[in-house]
Amino acid sequence: MTSADNTAQQPSGAARKGLLARHPLVFFFLIAYADSWLLEVPIALSETGTGLLPFTIPRPLLALAIAAATFLGPTLSTFIITGITEGRIGIRRLLRRYVLWRVGFRWYLFVLLVIPAIEVLGAIVVPGALASFQSLALSLVVTYPVAFVSTFILGGPLGEEPGWRGFALPRLQPLHGPLVGSVILGIL
Repeated sequence: MTSADNTAQQPSGAARKGLLARHPLVFFFLIAYADSWLLEVPIALSETGTGLLPFTIPRPLLALAIAAATFLGPTLSTFIITGITEGRIGIRRLLRRYVLWRVGFRWYLFVLLVIPAIEVLGAIVVPGALASFQSLALSLVVTYPVAFVSTFILGGPLGEEPGWRGFALPRLQPLHGPLVGSVILGIL
């Protein structure tokens, strides 16, 4: 039997797995964008967005759809491609990287104390900023911790970053180097 005959007898699933294994980045980006756009395009075209389609999206559903697009796009794509190309071992390795801490305690202090201080100092030097300051409303004090966690924890590091920096970047950098790989990822 020739290799052409052997290839013709392979099941279609094996051919797809081979194609995915040869081009995981291409399929990662295709699935990531397809998943995100599946949720984002109807929002953009609705009356809530550009108004091209005759329906509105209620605010709670809108927030949920945008959050889902963040998670479903790059992160779901990461798990799909990793599962197909590397199996359960790859998925376990990916999940272990979620809890890998590589920075010292002082950097957490820097992020939690110095960055907010710089932002406050930056606002103070803006002309009229102090004069327009209003006391904080109780609703803001109560809802701010929830908004902070959902935006900075779930929206970034646990939202789409496992896809961009956890899957795509480690595969782009060996091919193109750190700078060019990062620029390619930034453009895509």
